[in-house]
Amino acid sequence: MKRAWLAGLVLAGALATGASAEVRLAFVNSEVILQEYKAVQGAMETFNRDVQSWQDELQQKKTKLDDLQKELEHQSLMLSDQRRQEKELEYQRQLTEFEQFKESIWSSDGLIEQRNEELLRPIIARVQAVLEELATEEGYDLILDAADSNILYGDPEFDLTQKVIGRLNGEQTTTTTTP
Repeated sequence: MKRAWLAGLVLAGALATGASAEVRLAFVNSEVILQEYKAVQGAMETFNRDVQSWQDELQQKKTKLDDLQKELEHQSLMLSDQRRQEKELEYQRQLTEFEQFKESIWSSDGLIEQRNEELLRPIIARVQAVLEELATEEGYDLILDAADSNILYGDPEFDLTQKVIGRLNGEQTTTTTTP
């Protein structure tokens, strides 16, 4: 909600100071853009494959750890003290390795977050570039995002969502707005 007020204050300030005789506004829905942009679908497939690979590796480590724990439980009475201690140390080492690997994947700065950022960065940059192109070509001073629910009403004439999607997916769209 603060963003809506801030955008309103910036707009009111621009109008009050006479910075522009006519302010041209438009909006897009970034959620729709991300759903329909073909590059996002490819990035999501890559991301899901990577996550599945990490989950499979984690599951293999967990299975190995569980097997070692069962072996320890079943053989502990038959093992010498030294051999039992070795097995327990091996179990602790593998448990630590498992926990570290799990943390490296799922932590806030882990592999999943890093891969997501790596895949989305060029997509977001391309969306931003298309928005800047449209703003320049069609003379928009401000393009808002309807996805964050700060736009309570917008005339469909000023909705650039489909134009942006068309450009992103390689379609040629006209640069004039439909009345």
